[in-house]
Amino acid sequence: MSQQDPITEKKPEPFDFKKIKRLILLFAILGVAVMAGLGIYADYNELGNSVGKFNFAYLPVILMLAPLNYCLRFVKWSYYFKKLGIRIPAKENTAVFAAGLSMTITPAKVGEFFKSYLLKEFCGIEFSKTAPVILMERVTDGIAMIILASIGAVVFSYGYAAIIACIVLVGLFVAVVRIRPLALFLIRALDKIRFLKRFGTAFENFYHQTYQLTDGVSLLVAIAIGTVSWFFEGVVIFFALKAFGLDISVLASVFTVSVSSLVGALSMLPGGLFAAEGSIMGILVLLFGVDRGIASATTVVTRFSTLWLGVAIGIAGMIIVQRMLKKSGRV
Repeated sequence: MSQQDPITEKKPEPFDFKKIKRLILLFAILGVAVMAGLGIYADYNELGNSVGKFNFAYLPVILMLAPLNYCLRFVKWSYYFKKLGIRIPAKENTAVFAAGLSMTITPAKVGEFFKSYLLKEFCGIEFSKTAPVILMERVTDGIAMIILASIGAVVFSYGYAAIIACIVLVGLFVAVVRIRPLALFLIRALDKIRFLKRFGTAFENFYHQTYQLTDGVSLLVAIAIGTVSWFFEGVVIFFALKAFGLDISVLASVFTVSVSSLVGALSMLPGGLFAAEGSIMGILVLLFGVDRGIASATTVVTRFSTLWLGVAIGIAGMIIVQRMLKKSGRV
């Protein structure tokens, strides 16, 4: 595989920020449709009565939990780059990470690879060197949610199918990466496909970077950070129900958010729309006996905090990034 990394051969075309904003708007419209569906399911009168009971004193705490998750995820993001020996200026690093949050609404969050484009623009770092960091962010976040969901599954005897499916997928991925002969065999097989042949070196670079991030220490550190960070998002339902005058255990709350996130990821739908909301509603109503009106309102509050707040922060980050790129003459 002596081909040049095609990513280094030419500068990528300038990113069309207008297209991505239109895409986010489309997904936002879908999100509104989902919320409308929740209202129909719960009956708008029940939903209205539930909203009227909401104690807004809990709102600052609810809105603080997801940003705490983002801060810890940024710690993991920075740890990975340090592990790979990649230095990124603090300003650009923070802006790129924030902008990437706008991509949480894309199917399986694949849009977060947009961050690799931005790092290429700001720092000239090749896609094949930074994309593994984004991939391993998603993988270790998934493992963290599996851990949190599994604890609740044992107690509540629910959610095994989604958890087992995720364990199998993550296990296969880690096994392929850590078994070098198998991974290199697959890379060579891809190299024999005509339209992929020119990406041979890029695949090798991507694999070697990923391999470094899957050693025992890196996995343990990243999973530990991920477990703590996703725990913060997991207790959103705990405080949301308290705001509606109901009590649920922290374990039940973390379990509900974790399982619904896994189901949303497995669905491959944008932001897990429909799948995640349906899972939250179903678990609250069927497993914990919450009435439909409060369950629907809690789902809206939870998804706003754990999804749409991040998208909003990401859009703000994208605007900042766009201005930084324009100021530097790159777009």
